[in-house]
This record gives sequence, C-alpha cells and structure tokens, in this order.
Amino acid sequence: MRRILHVDMDAFFAAIELKRHPELAGKPLVIGGAGDPHSRGVVSTASYEARRYGIHSAMPLRTAHRLCPQAVFLPVDFREYERVAQIVKGILARHSPVVEDAGIDEAYLDVSESALSAEEIARAIKRDIAAATGLTCSIGVGPNKLLAKIASD
Repeated sequence: MRRILHVDMDAFFAAIELKRHPELAGKPLVIGGAGDPHSRGVVSTASYEARRYGIHSAMPLRTAHRLCPQAVFLPVDFREYERVAQIVKGILARHSPVVEDAGIDEAYLDVSESALSAEEIARAIKRDIAAATGLTCSIGVGPNKLLAKIASD
C-alpha cells in the first residue's frame, strides 16, 4: 500500500522572520513585497495572528493594511527563505529516497518502502526540522498526494 507524506512548513516566511525578530512574537506579521503596505505588492504569507484579521497570501498589501493597520509589515527575503528551505529539504531527503518538491515550503515523500510507520517518520521529520531550524511543520499522511495534502491542512 502506498504511503505518501505531505510536509508543509507552518507560515514559513513569517516563522523565519519571527526567529530573526523574536520581539515580534504575538503581533500580526505580514510578509510581502518591499514591506511597505502603502506600495504595490502582495502578501506572501501572514502570521497566524494576522490571519485572524482575514489577511491571506496573494492579498494586496494595501488591503492587508486596511484590515489590520497595526500589523508589522516586512519585506520578502528570498535568499534567507531559500537557505532555510534547503536545510528542510535535506532533512526530508534523509527520511525518504523519493521526495517531490512542491514549492519552497512544501514537499511530498513516498515512504511506502520504509519499515517504519508513516506516523513514526512524520514525528521524526517534525523533530529533526525543529532541532535544525526552530520551525514547525504540518504533515499529512495518505495513500496519494491529494489525500496527504488534505490531511496536512
């Protein structure tokens, strides 16, 4: 039976920025464009605190500012996000020989051939990612990519 894991980093860009700026913990944080909510640009990600105001990815920064004017807006730092993503992808490759990249912050792993249960592998991945980066992820398990992705949500 096929066993697929969908690994999705939790609010990836915002989580990285919170590691860099711990003083922003608990505040609504919006990452997008040049970080100026009065200029053109879209939200790349928002912290869970900002999401409570209805802010979501691909929303214009101006709209996000109208919804939550007290939010902290930061520019996108793709170089740093890519650096952390490479650490995460390296961890995933240690847990499965079959890893399909699905974006900077998510991937699918086929763990069908492993002697370990999918749950054991998922727990190990979460532990290893947290130890290496201080970040969290959501992992869904299913017999195919669609169900694994639904499960990770």
